[in-house]
Formats: sequence, structure tokens, C-alpha cells
Amino acid sequence: MDLKFLGKGSAFYPVYGNTGAYMLYGKELYLLDCGETAFDALYRRLELAKIERVYVLQTHLHADHVGSLGSLISYFHHILGRQVTVVHPQPTIVQLLTLEGIGQQGYVYEERLPENAAGLQAEPVEVKHAADMKCYGYVITDQSESIYYSGDSSELPPKIRERFLKGDIQRIYHDTASADLPNPSHCYYGRMEGWIPKEKRGQVYCMHLDSPCEEVLRGKGFSVVEVEG
Repeated sequence: MDLKFLGKGSAFYPVYGNTGAYMLYGKELYLLDCGETAFDALYRRLELAKIERVYVLQTHLHADHVGSLGSLISYFHHILGRQVTVVHPQPTIVQLLTLEGIGQQGYVYEERLPENAAGLQAEPVEVKHAADMKCYGYVITDQSESIYYSGDSSELPPKIRERFLKGDIQRIYHDTASADLPNPSHCYYGRMEGWIPKEKRGQVYCMHLDSPCEEVLRGKGFSVVEVEG
């Protein structure tokens, strides 16, 4: 599964761009979140006119994860004449898009990722991040492997950790913070150290960074996502 990152920063560290990633399967684009900087990054890096289908898996509705979704939908609808499929377990995303003036003639809303040509499956996993909205990670599976993408989360769900340590999930992409706060909404790397044995940390990719802390994370044995130039 070839996951490419458009950004790796947190909302309050915009130097690294909003965290989000995508996969291309032929002429189909699978996008994980669509934050404020995502559409611009996609427009510059991909020949969007050649994309025939777009699926957007939304983890939650904070602006750094959904901020340019309306622009992406409008571009594909008005310029390219195609609908985007928006996937999120909660229909609140439809309300948000309606408030932005994005009608459902421009997109298809699904609670779960529908059957697709790539054979991808996406299992939503509720995570702890914000008290005022439901937030999700996704276990994404293709014909060869399964990965876990956390979105924003203050902890690694125990069932995901168990599946990872058993080898049922091959890689984890996780929200990682350098600050250890008393009521966290993001995951302090010290907590990850306690959950992941050192010999497995190379398979855990840190993202949503709140500072230039890559060397510290690599020193602990973790990997860090790379952003395309």
C-alpha cells in the first residue's frame, strides 16, 4: 500500500502543512482527510484531470482535516464534471458542506467506504480526540496488507495495539505530539514508547507533528512520515 503524504504538521504547526495522505490506484484517488492545505498540494502534485474517481476518508471535522474539502468537491464537480465520494461515519459532514454552500449534486456521501476498483476496505475506529465531536481512525486493508491511520487521537486504541503486535496490522500511522499535557487531545510520544516495544517502533510512522521533533522520534526508534517535495 503506497501511502503518500501531503503534509505532516498539526493545526498549530503549519510549517509542515496539514497532515493528510493519498493513494493512487490507476485513475482512482483515495484521500485521507482534506485539510486547509490539501487541495493546493494535490493540485500542484497530481494531474487531477486524469483522475476519474475520488474517495475522501474523513477522520473528523476540524479545519486542518476538512478545510479544503469543499474546494476539492467544487473543482471536480464544476471543472471536471465528476462527483467526489465523501466517507465519514457521521452525517454531520453533510451539514458542514451544506453550510459552505456545497450541495449534494457535487458529491456522494457514504458512512463506509463502498466497494471500489482498488479492492480497498476501510474499517472506522472511534478514537479519543475532542469532547465535542466523534473522531475516527481507519484500518485500511488491500489484498496484501493492513495499516492503521489514526487521524487525530490522544491514544492508540488497545484493540489496534493488539492487532499490530500480533502482525494483523503491518504499519501504524499515528498522531504524535512532543508536548506532554495533562488533558491531551494528541498523543505524546512518551505514551507511544510504553505501548510499542522498541523492535516494532520502526513500523510506527509519526505524523501530525507539533514541532520539528523528527530526530527525537527517530532516536526513540520510531519512523516519521515523509512529505513529497
